[in-house]
Amino acid sequence: MADQTPAQAPKAQILSFPFRRTGMGGFDDVAILSFRTKRPVKSILWTSRSGNHGKRLYRLFPGKYILYKVWRSNSGNLYCNISIIRITEEGQEIEKEWEIVRGKEQKLQLTDLPKNIQEILAANKEELPLFRSVFLLNVEEE
Repeated sequence: MADQTPAQAPKAQILSFPFRRTGMGGFDDVAILSFRTKRPVKSILWTSRSGNHGKRLYRLFPGKYILYKVWRSNSGNLYCNISIIRITEEGQEIEKEWEIVRGKEQKLQLTDLPKNIQEILAANKEELPLFRSVFLLNVEEE
């Protein structure tokens, strides 16, 4: 009789990102959305006692995800990058990245992104930090 070994479950990767929310308006955060479920992935947020600094942790299984990274300086300059990342058992790699906003300069709009990414982001706009500031438009009007 042949040996039958149970299938190994895929190993998850833990990703950590800085979190910041200052009284001066500074803000750093990340949201990860799954291509499979088209919803944000649940995360754990660890913060300092003041709640102003910390890190956001994601436990991701192998697959493709959208990484929505946004940060705002204390002076009000806004930055946002959106990436497609692939998680494997060996680690992560960025497949494609778009710079949406840099400082006061709008580089891309939501409509400049691939259609499937536009739909996922627009469907989850209420859960994405600073979404309306990043895309400078009222999405309901589209």
